[in-house]
Amino acid sequence: MKNLDQIWKTRLEAHVKEVQSYTKYMFNDHLIFVLVFLGAGGALSYQEWLKTMPENFPALLILTVVFALIITASSVRTLLKEADLVFLLPLEVKMADYFRKATVYSFFSQLYIFFIAAIVFAPMIFRAENFTGTDYLFMCLLILLAKAWNLLMSFRISFYTEQSAKAADLAVRFALNAAAVYFILSKAYLYAIVVFAVMAVLYLYFKKATAAKGIKWEALIDRELEKKQSFYRIANLFTDVPKLKKKAKRRKMLDGLLTLIKYKQENMYAYLYTRAFLRSGDFLGIFLRLTVIGSIILFIIPTNQFSVLAIAILVLYLTGIQILGLYKHFDMLSLPDLYPVNRQHKKGKFLKLLFSIVLFQHLILTVVSLVSGKWMPSIILLGAGIAFAYLFVYLYVKPRLAKMDASVY
Repeated sequence: MKNLDQIWKTRLEAHVKEVQSYTKYMFNDHLIFVLVFLGAGGALSYQEWLKTMPENFPALLILTVVFALIITASSVRTLLKEADLVFLLPLEVKMADYFRKATVYSFFSQLYIFFIAAIVFAPMIFRAENFTGTDYLFMCLLILLAKAWNLLMSFRISFYTEQSAKAADLAVRFALNAAAVYFILSKAYLYAIVVFAVMAVLYLYFKKATAAKGIKWEALIDRELEKKQSFYRIANLFTDVPKLKKKAKRRKMLDGLLTLIKYKQENMYAYLYTRAFLRSGDFLGIFLRLTVIGSIILFIIPTNQFSVLAIAILVLYLTGIQILGLYKHFDMLSLPDLYPVNRQHKKGKFLKLLFSIVLFQHLILTVVSLVSGKWMPSIILLGAGIAFAYLFVYLYVKPRLAKMDASVY
């Protein structure tokens, strides 16, 4: 047992150290500035919106869905490694304490997501339901009990390999979580106790049902590696991550865009960068996710001229700054160096592609703003967005590329 305790302690220390080493690059001056800008602008818009919030606004329902989704997504960070399939397999019967510590760590390490949501939605629920601070704090503590149950259930379901079991688990847990959160926020504590009792019975049943089942090492290891890669992908947007496993996927529907690039020697980097962007899950995914999120915010939330401009510019900035990592996509490959192409084309073609991406995203956001009925803010956004895209790419990104080249060559 001492060996397993030491293994957990060593892995936890290494994991925390690795996370800290990357977060110092992620939370740099630029990101902090953006977060402060976003927070200030968002708070002002939020405050103005609360003053005009309809009396029948479904704040309780929205908070129920948000909290239910957050706690349903709970999963245990086991910190397992591929070699454990060989070296820890003989100790499987003694791993209970190891996984117990992993569950406790997972609970506390994931609390920040819940607390952020609780703080953001607090003004809305206070206005809609007339809660006191003590009421809300007590409710949040009860909801955290449901989160702990979700972690325990998530680990128990990992003993099953059937996809149907995992799908049923998510559906049942979300339904119970939504019921528990709704009753808690409605102050119907008697009904909430009934839901908690059902949760307890389910856990005891699955604990007994999985007692004779073996640990699904491959599934747990794959899940842990997937979580690590997810973190590496985020960190890679800010700094180089050697452990990141990059994947490319051909998207035939987008191949037609490559034909728009003229077949010329100086367009080699334009073709390579465009193809890498279209086939990369990271960069294209960032573009799509930020575009969708920005569009939803612009369409749904009532905003003034400043807010429309601030939200759109923020989305453009986040997209551009994160796609900046594409510039070094081919630096570790020797093949591009063999092409008879002047390296001066590399920077120019990348800047042109980045400008096209940001400009295209800007046009999408402008159209969404127009469709939502914000005519005057949209007209202002159209001109301001184009100006921002040009200044961002050619006055901000271009000097950064020169520094990146100087650090490599």
